[in-house]
Amino acid sequence: MNDNHDILVLAKTYPEISRKYTETVCTAGIDKATKKLVRLYPIRYRYLTGESQFKKYQWIKVKIVKANSDSRPESYNLFDDTIELGNIIGTGDDWAEREKWIINRNTLFNSVEELKESQENNGTSLGIVNPKEILDFTIEEKSLDEINEAEIKKKSVLSQMGLFEQNKDIELLPFRLVLKFKCNNQNCKTHNMSILDWEFGQLYRNVKGSIDWEQKIKDKVMRICSSKKEPYLILGNLAKWPNIFCILGIFYPPKRRQLPLF
Repeated sequence: MNDNHDILVLAKTYPEISRKYTETVCTAGIDKATKKLVRLYPIRYRYLTGESQFKKYQWIKVKIVKANSDSRPESYNLFDDTIELGNIIGTGDDWAEREKWIINRNTLFNSVEELKESQENNGTSLGIVNPKEILDFTIEEKSLDEINEAEIKKKSVLSQMGLFEQNKDIELLPFRLVLKFKCNNQNCKTHNMSILDWEFGQLYRNVKGSIDWEQKIKDKVMRICSSKKEPYLILGNLAKWPNIFCILGIFYPPKRRQLPLF
């Protein structure tokens, strides 16, 4: 895979400070030709030109090549200057158009246990799981040492930027958003996974001045995971710890009949 591909963007993670790239955003998407999940990384999203800044559920045409420094089979590097923005798939027709691309036999796993088994056997690092039950959502504060270490790294990275590149400060999140859920698997003992979706980081920035900012974030998550929705968790593992998966995004169409896999 080393030419232009049509990719449907599914999730973007909150920007992370990087000594090599200044900052990076992990993007998960569906390759139109194969209907398989792909990871586009690293992307200096906020440093892209306006003509290249894609949105969730938007088709993009871009030149990609298998990542040499990332052995995960779904990981690809992209050439920023080849990004062409396409149509954004809305929520009309009961989300049917989004579902057609996102939920299929190449992407969907019955449980996190099944996804981890595929990771062990095939190196699978991306997958979508429809949990049996959402049990809880918590906002966990990071330790003071962890926050200070991240701030020191940020200052160091931004101070070394080139003279002709605009310095874009980034607000580091002082907490983790953790979703607790149970899978459709008899061996599932529940999972606690961090949500890395940029959407929730931006929500925090919008409501942090409110006294009830935590409740506003919880309300947003619980609306997505309510009985009126059918939440699908878009999961990706960590390169250094392949057995640890996090939630990159949540696809939450209205609850209805079971979706076809073919």
